[in-house]
Amino acid sequence: MIGQAVLIALALLAAPKTQKAPAPNDGGVPFQEIAQQQLAPGQCALFLWARTSPARRILMATQNPASARIALKGRTLDLPLTAWDGEAHMGIHEVQTFSANGVTITVRFDGKAREGLVGGLVAENGSVEIRDAEGWETVVPAAGMLACQPAG
Repeated sequence: MIGQAVLIALALLAAPKTQKAPAPNDGGVPFQEIAQQQLAPGQCALFLWARTSPARRILMATQNPASARIALKGRTLDLPLTAWDGEAHMGIHEVQTFSANGVTITVRFDGKAREGLVGGLVAENGSVEIRDAEGWETVVPAAGMLACQPAG
């Protein structure tokens, strides 16, 4: 009996070990990732990533046109700017509200210069709040950057 137990233990130790990668943690974020975006010459934008694992690019807000691009339920939406407040960085205010088709999002961020970053700012302590047509609200912690495409 003891011999069999030793053989089983050795077989288990010699068996190849497989390990699944941890599942992504979306933190209940309702946004899907938006595709990589291209800015027109001279255009500035705020890009925010959800603080999830892995991080996902969930928002692009531009000053011209004044709108935000998000992806919800498999659709990419461009929502017009409807209200703003706070300091403007590169034409983009620290608090902005975008709304259309029963979806309202409010974006908040702190714009900070960072050594070595030329032509842009870091968007720290950000959030994207989404309110749907039924009045449900979700707040997504986010961070990102403001950047401008050099004029042609």
